[in-house]
Amino acid sequence: MKKFLAIFLFALLVTGLSYGMEKGILRGRVSDQEGKPLAGVRVEVDNTSIKTVTLADGTFVLDSLTSGKYKLIFTHPDYMPGMLEVNVSEKPTQWLKVDLYEKNPKLLTIREEITVTAQADSLIDVSLPSHRTIITSRVLTELGTANIAETVEKAPGVTMAGKGGYSMVPAIRGLAEHRILLLVDGIRITSERRIGASASFININDIDRIEVNRGPYSVFYGSGAVGGIINIITKSPSANEPFQGNVLLGYNTVREEKAASLNLSGSLGQYGFLLSASGKKASDYSSPKGIIEQSHYSDYDLIFKMNREWENSNLYVTFLNYQGVDIGKPSPSSKFKPQWYPIERNTIFSMGYKMRNKFHLDSLSANFYVFPSLLETQKENLSESLRLEKRTWAKVDGTNFGFKIRGGKTLAIGHTLNFGFDYFGRHGVNDLQTESKFNELGQVLSKTEATSIKSARSNNFGLYVDDKIRISSLLTMNAGVRFDYISASNLTDYESRVSKKDQALTAYVGSIFQVTPRFSLLANIGRSFRFPTISELFYTGLTGRGIVFGNPDLKPEQSLNIDFGLRYLHGNYFASIYVFRNVVTDMIQKYSGEGEDEYYYKNLLKGRIMGIEGEFYFWWIKNCEIFMNFHHMLGEEQSPNVSLNYIPPTRVTLGAKFIQGKLWMEPKMIFTSAKKDPGPLEIETEAYSLFNTNLGFRVNSNIMLLVIVQNILNQTYRLSADEKGVDAPGRGIIFKVSWLF
Repeated sequence: MKKFLAIFLFALLVTGLSYGMEKGILRGRVSDQEGKPLAGVRVEVDNTSIKTVTLADGTFVLDSLTSGKYKLIFTHPDYMPGMLEVNVSEKPTQWLKVDLYEKNPKLLTIREEITVTAQADSLIDVSLPSHRTIITSRVLTELGTANIAETVEKAPGVTMAGKGGYSMVPAIRGLAEHRILLLVDGIRITSERRIGASASFININDIDRIEVNRGPYSVFYGSGAVGGIINIITKSPSANEPFQGNVLLGYNTVREEKAASLNLSGSLGQYGFLLSASGKKASDYSSPKGIIEQSHYSDYDLIFKMNREWENSNLYVTFLNYQGVDIGKPSPSSKFKPQWYPIERNTIFSMGYKMRNKFHLDSLSANFYVFPSLLETQKENLSESLRLEKRTWAKVDGTNFGFKIRGGKTLAIGHTLNFGFDYFGRHGVNDLQTESKFNELGQVLSKTEATSIKSARSNNFGLYVDDKIRISSLLTMNAGVRFDYISASNLTDYESRVSKKDQALTAYVGSIFQVTPRFSLLANIGRSFRFPTISELFYTGLTGRGIVFGNPDLKPEQSLNIDFGLRYLHGNYFASIYVFRNVVTDMIQKYSGEGEDEYYYKNLLKGRIMGIEGEFYFWWIKNCEIFMNFHHMLGEEQSPNVSLNYIPPTRVTLGAKFIQGKLWMEPKMIFTSAKKDPGPLEIETEAYSLFNTNLGFRVNSNIMLLVIVQNILNQTYRLSADEKGVDAPGRGIIFKVSWLF
């Protein structure tokens, strides 16, 4: 530990460049490190009385200057001071761009609602009684992750579920398999994968922030938000913004991954536009024991956004198109039974309108979206001589669509009422499966076709009301209730429709008790539910794991979630600890059948998960942040007392971030205990320790270089305890270069 702490050396400052400017006038814009405009920045010309303050859009103008060289000083109470040398001459006007960086993120003041800024990790929203972590675009840029699951795993209580490879999904507090809801700009992401939706099709470089919310959220989002939600907010354009672009190039040695991203944004008056294109391609990665076959992937995506702003409203449109090609599904049997997704396609079109101070409401918004998707799965059986004996192929496609209406009104001081009505549908879901057998010459001996899902559909209507009440200066309470009606059906071979319906009433109460201005206690209790997916009910056939048999008699899950927490805010540190208990009645469990690679579904009587998690940030050393987070969980079926799947082993993360001038460094250590109590589809795993570090160098305000070293000690470890899981990547170095223009 002493050696680890001894390498923390660095602090943060902004450097200047020289520009030629129009005689007598200097114009420019001040932004933060994420490119967002900074208002209220004091701009002074050194050794003169000339000064000004930036406007809401970050712009400033300085005049009454004669020709010559000047030094500009930029100051803001929450940011490191900046200095810029300029040359005022008769050359044409040049737009001046200045970036300021947050001061070492101390808590300068303690307020009733405050967000704790963690430079090395994330933002912690402490305005809510539940636990929310926000990962900003700045942090996302500095990570070496390939997809959403790898990105959010850094938060306490969050792990990855699945066999391995590109399509693993996030689990929160030991809950996975459609119990964690993934949202992209508020749009529900649905997948026919049995493990759940992965949102791998959202490129990390297109994201403005990721909100990781732990706890029950069915009151706001209906079915599937039992363990929490992960809300992915993509970058958006603004009106009256100058044209700018960003190019990001990357290479990962252990995966031989090549990645590129181009982002362009600007405006025409009150219209803001954004266009982004990204792509990446990776080979099978290497673990310390060798190549992990079928771990390759490649994908490409395009995003277009438009935003029209008025004084009290705005209209926004989003179009996203993604295509994944040959996404591998690694497993211990990949050599003779390779599996992969030949094509994955997702397209999202959404349109929304937001209003403020209309119809006697503080806010009112409406959103509509259409989301068609397609997933192909392929598996081959090879002989010992690697001759193809059998090929199985399956395709599932369908169209998601929905709308939501949200409103809010402050009824009195400390009393805010919110309401919403939404609908989510999935229609036209079909599957097609083929099985081909080959002779020794590679010729087709036989070919059969089958289908189990035909014109399947599901509908979910929901209505909710939420109220935030400030009872006193010491106590604030949130309470909400929601009613859902949900149904699913499938067309049989006899053209008759098999249907399943249910309705659910969910509610929650959360409270913050402010014991002192710095110390608060939190308590939450909530009910959530999960309706079985179309695939769990009706699909029988090939998946990335094997052959799965649907069960139309599955019951919906009901959960009761309770957690307690404490937070302490101080100028030199922040601490939060949460204790939670989740009880899921009629928990849907996948289990092995008698045949090889066969799986079935059933309802457990009751599943129970208990745990503790915490986050700590320390700012004792000037311009240095040290952080730690941990989680510990237990989970079992009530009767018999059998461990549940996806309960992660205990994990402790230690790290720090130091910034010195143009250079910063973020070393991190991750300690994970052994897993000795695997679930029905898991195996025991050994303890391991990981050492990673990030190095960054800002060449100037527009160019940034990153080097990320992962698994420095080249440790062998499993990505999850899945019985068909594989070893994680070995030592790898990621190179990134970002150019803002």
